[in-house]
Amino acid sequence: MNKLFGLFFVVVSTVAFSQNKTEFHKVSLKDKKDKAVGFNFYVENVYDGRQFKENIGTVQKGGFNRKVLANFEKSLPVEFFDYLAVICPSDGGKSKISIRINDLYVSELTRAMSETGYATVAIDVIETKDTVDYVVGSYSASTESNGMDVTGTHDERLKTVLQECLTNYMKTSEKDKTANLYDNNISIKNKSIADVPSRGVYINYADVLNDKPISIADYEITNKKDRFYLLNKLSRSEESNYYGFSDGQDFYINVSKYASVKYYAKTEIISGKYYIENVIYNSNNAIAMGAMFGLIGVAIAASTSDGSIPMLIDSYTGQPSFLSNSEMKVMLSTHPELLKEFRDGNKSSLAKKEILKKYYQQTLGQ
Repeated sequence: MNKLFGLFFVVVSTVAFSQNKTEFHKVSLKDKKDKAVGFNFYVENVYDGRQFKENIGTVQKGGFNRKVLANFEKSLPVEFFDYLAVICPSDGGKSKISIRINDLYVSELTRAMSETGYATVAIDVIETKDTVDYVVGSYSASTESNGMDVTGTHDERLKTVLQECLTNYMKTSEKDKTANLYDNNISIKNKSIADVPSRGVYINYADVLNDKPISIADYEITNKKDRFYLLNKLSRSEESNYYGFSDGQDFYINVSKYASVKYYAKTEIISGKYYIENVIYNSNNAIAMGAMFGLIGVAIAASTSDGSIPMLIDSYTGQPSFLSNSEMKVMLSTHPELLKEFRDGNKSSLAKKEILKKYYQQTLGQ
């Protein structure tokens, strides 16, 4: 009964969210109490490299914890630039850097007597050498804090994770920095992919769509129980913040935002989407990611309680689909023959994948 009630609660919350999807809770990083921090650099430019830019996550409002989308009061580059101008001002002959925000999201979870607020950010740090821009490091950080009402403190958590990323950059030695060419004048050439991306490492989602990998020669791929990792041969450190990589045979995508630990998962390309056979979900993360897209499937992901089910990730929009049995039935509802085949089958990950291929062949002619 408790499990059914929990699922009902998530469904109700999600439906309430979907009915109010045009409402936004605004977050601002401006605060007169902010002061300069001891960084030895200043930030010249802030670039928005996120795959999904429509919002920055969800908050909960009202007695029934209605889910409401969150967004910044100003554009992300402006919010971050104004804040960074305060905490690391351009004085005293400091060196300059630029940053690209590859991912950023906030979320909340309600427990019996308190709430928990979460924030995550992933950035690239860019340095200019002889008029050429290079990505010298990729950093990410997450934090959480508790309280009776955490909706009003998302700005504090975002500042915490951003400062952690910049602190880790400042601690990176020159020999451990990367030197990957950066081009900010990138437009998406293809809104889908049909085959395994070219061999190489992809820092950002757009690099895949534009077929612009960096060399994989300086990296080693390791496999630990079907969780894949990318080891930098020069620094001997794991590179866990890239979008993904290809060995020429398969593409491996970063699933850290859905899982309990940081790793890359092997994919198969199905109709422009990354199919992942199994992800060991962190249900809180899955709920937060799905809610950004207004998915009813969030309830399904939550009901798995960190269980492992297949998923699809759209290569262009980044939208996830959590392929539980219930979600598969909804997807196949307009294709009676495929729905019957699924219901009569063993509902394994392999069976779901084969049904999906037939579904997209029929709906998209692929």
